[in-house]
This record gives sequence, structure tokens and C-alpha cells, in this order.
Amino acid sequence: MLDAKLRLLLAAAILALAMLACGGSTSPQAAPTNTPYPTYTPYPTHTPLPKPSNTPKPTNTPKPTGTPIPTDTLTPTPEHTEARVIKVVDGDTINVEIGGVTYSIRYIGIDCPETGDWMAAEATQANLDLVGGKTVYLEKDVSETDRYDRLLRYIFLTDGTFVNAELVRLEYARAVAYPPDTKYQSLYEGMEQEARDAGRGIWGATPTPKPPTPTPRPPTAVPTSVPAVVPTSPPPAAVCDCSGNIYNCSDFSTHAQAQACYDYCVSQGRGDIHRLDGDNDGIACESLP
Repeated sequence: MLDAKLRLLLAAAILALAMLACGGSTSPQAAPTNTPYPTYTPYPTHTPLPKPSNTPKPTNTPKPTGTPIPTDTLTPTPEHTEARVIKVVDGDTINVEIGGVTYSIRYIGIDCPETGDWMAAEATQANLDLVGGKTVYLEKDVSETDRYDRLLRYIFLTDGTFVNAELVRLEYARAVAYPPDTKYQSLYEGMEQEARDAGRGIWGATPTPKPPTPTPRPPTAVPTSVPAVVPTSPPPAAVCDCSGNIYNCSDFSTHAQAQACYDYCVSQGRGDIHRLDGDNDGIACESLP
């Protein structure tokens, strides 16, 4: 009897479990809320990177060998006049053409050896190498001309070379101040000191001039006999004594008197017996009036 009750209770339990598994509950379940899907967010578009510009590589620019121009422009301005060099006179003087007119230009603040002096030819050649036939720019300081009516100017090349200073740097010119035109004098003096310290160019040892070699004179033939002089006119009247060396130039008041005595003694075959023609040019006592 007990076993039968246990079997009934077990069957009831199994039935209850089966009903729960099959959804037999009477309590309604809440419907799930409609959760929206997230909206589509587009990925960022691809932004192309900027291409590098075709920038040319810097060229290998050689260092300038000349003296750089102290100003910022090389175009014709009221301060810089364009000119063409037509002649190099010497180390510090040139002739230029401006608008069809020729001018003589003297470089300001420097002095090169004069023609005939040591290093003069070298200084002229250096100036010719720098400016010969070229276009240059002229800059005025204070003065317009010198006492010889030459224009006083600073000279610049189109590549920026300051010609006045370059000649000092190359040891062909001295720095010489001519007030009031002294704008670049300190630049000149610094370059001159470097050249002096190096002992180059005009600051080097001056060579000892060689004595001139005497030109040999052809031997003078000594006549074996003096041919007789055949007079073609009456002998001149005696104007002085030709028997010996008894006169000098102080014995005559004028050149004409001394010349008459000289000519007379020559005509008598005595030559310059009184030594009145010191340089043997046939003119006696040239210092007399």
C-alpha cells in the first residue's frame, strides 16, 4: 500500500515537471522591446598625402674670389652709374663710356705705382684683367672730380667685386686717404695690413736695379796726316787769340762772343782750344745769354 502511494506521488511529480517543460504556465511573458540596430557610420575616405614638389638640388656654387661689394644692389641707381670700360690707363685710372660720352675715372682711396716705377706694369695688367672691356658700376663719394678733371669713383663689377679694394688685396695698390672721400678707407687699410704682413707684391723686397751696361763705341781712326785746308773765302778776321787755352766762358759777356771765338779757332785748325764746348755739340758757352 505504501509502495502504491509512492508511485502515485512520483508520477504526479513527473507530470508537473513535464507541464513546466512544455510551457504550461498561465502567466503571460512580456514582449521584448525593439532594440534598433546601430546606424552605418562610413569609414573616413582616404586622403592622399601631398607629393613632394620637384625642388632642384642646390648647385655647387664656387666661393667668390674677389672682394664682395659692400652694397646690396648692382642695378643703375643714382648711387651706381653703369659704364663700359674702353681703356685701362694704368693701375688706378681708366676711361669709360657713359651714354656715348667718354670720361676719365680715377679710383678713390688707392694709389698704384706710377708708369716707370717698380710694379707699375704689373698693377696696370692686374687692372686690365679685372675691368678691361667690361661693364662696371661707378659710385661717387663726396667729391666729383680731382684737379685733373677726372671723375673720382669707386668701381664695382657686375659679379659684386669691389675693384678698388681688390687691387689692394692683390698687393698692387696702397691705401691712401684723400678726405673727404673716405667711405671705404677702413676696408682698404685692413687689406693693406694683410698684404704688408705677408710681404707680397708692392710690399715685397724691391729688387736692386742693375747698372746700365755701357754701349761700346767704335774706335776712332786717328788720321796719319791732316790734309791742308784749301780756303774758299778770305780768312776771317781774328776775334781772339788761338795760340793756347787762355779763355773760359767767364771771359765773354754773351754767348755770341764766345761762339765767335770758338768758330774762329776752329777755322784756324786749333779746334776747341779754349774748351768752350763742354758737351761737344758745337755750341760754345750755352749758359751765357
